[in-house]
Amino acid sequence: MNLHQLSTKMNLMKTSVALITFNSEKFLRPQLDTILENLGPEDEVIISDDGSSDATAAILKSYQEKDPRIQCFSIAHSGCNKNYENAISHCSGDVIFLSDDDNVWKANKVSEVVKVFTENPSVSMVMHDCVVTDEALNPILPSLFDNRKAKPGLFRNIMKCSYGGSLIAFRKELVKKILPFPHYMPVFYDEWIGLQASKHGKVVFLHETLSFWRRHQGSASSGYLSTNGKATAKKKAALRGSLKRFWQRIWTRTVKIWWALFF
Repeated sequence: MNLHQLSTKMNLMKTSVALITFNSEKFLRPQLDTILENLGPEDEVIISDDGSSDATAAILKSYQEKDPRIQCFSIAHSGCNKNYENAISHCSGDVIFLSDDDNVWKANKVSEVVKVFTENPSVSMVMHDCVVTDEALNPILPSLFDNRKAKPGLFRNIMKCSYGGSLIAFRKELVKKILPFPHYMPVFYDEWIGLQASKHGKVVFLHETLSFWRRHQGSASSGYLSTNGKATAKKKAALRGSLKRFWQRIWTRTVKIWWALFF
């Protein structure tokens, strides 16, 4: 496939971004701005809000009035997994990108990921690398992949999950395998999607840092940080040493192995 053919095929692929919000007023604008800069005129941003009580709704309304690519839906205090389920269910694109409400995308994120899908028809999901930052976008980890030793593979990720939700994009054909989410799911949405993609297709880990993943107190992954914004190895070690945590790991991995075999 020459460059012209590749470019034409990429342009024919419609992109959806499934973005979730909950009391997101502090970081929502820069996230939306960088998403919209990545998209073409036929693409869409599907936003699911989990009953925000701050200025999130007003911000979304102002963006929606200016940009027809944005569609907003809401649910009532159902949590992260259900919020993503709602957003994904309304996406119509050929490729669906997931996004939290507090990250920043690089200008080439969508084009680089879509290029992987275009060049590799058998690929069902792509996860790219990112720079982990503090609240002010100061780098904490230059590579999430290096920190997690992230690699694809079904049973590898059952034992130690590498997936990060806001770094994931997948083909629309995978939706029928992942939705609806199981009623009882002892893992987050990203791990469920990653395991299903690994089981039913091919997953590519793209070793390019295409976004800044902001970690802060109150974020879904704030365990990366202590109160002064540094990595908390001590806290993680304490959790790993607890009997309760040990049992939870055994139970969760048992459930995931059962999913891998029978779902």
